Amino acid sequence: MARYKMKDKFLFVDAYDFNDNKRKPDAIPFAHILDQTKEPANTYLKLNDTAGFITRFIVFGVDTDLIPQILSSEFGGAAAEHQAEVDTVVAMLQDYLQKLPPVTQKKSYAGPESLGVDKLTGGYDLDFRVNWFPTGWIKG
Repeated sequence: MARYKMKDKFLFVDAYDFNDNKRKPDAIPFAHILDQTKEPANTYLKLNDTAGFITRFIVFGVDTDLIPQILSSEFGGAAAEHQAEVDTVVAMLQDYLQKLPPVTQKKSYAGPESLGVDKLTGGYDLDFRVNWFPTGWIKG
């Protein structure tokens, strides 16, 4: 059970549009980790689609024991089959990752039945007024 975050000077970059099933903008054709510790500053580690998918969860701090279950849900197969893929990506990213300390204090849990039961009293002051001083002449 390990959780990670990116070290300073490293940045995970992936802009994937799941509705269109492609990356946007087209100028970023693959997921990568930007390395700002080296010269030139645009040095990066290129990731394939599967490694990018796994890396997304790693850098968000998801426990690496849970990622095989996510892969199983997304791509099918048993979670145990995907464990080797997660281990490979974690090993590949060791230079870029910082291990997070284990969670020692559990957060309190409120079930969904307690959500949304309060009524709004109308205490918000919404201001829809328009600026009385016209600024359209500045453009001219």
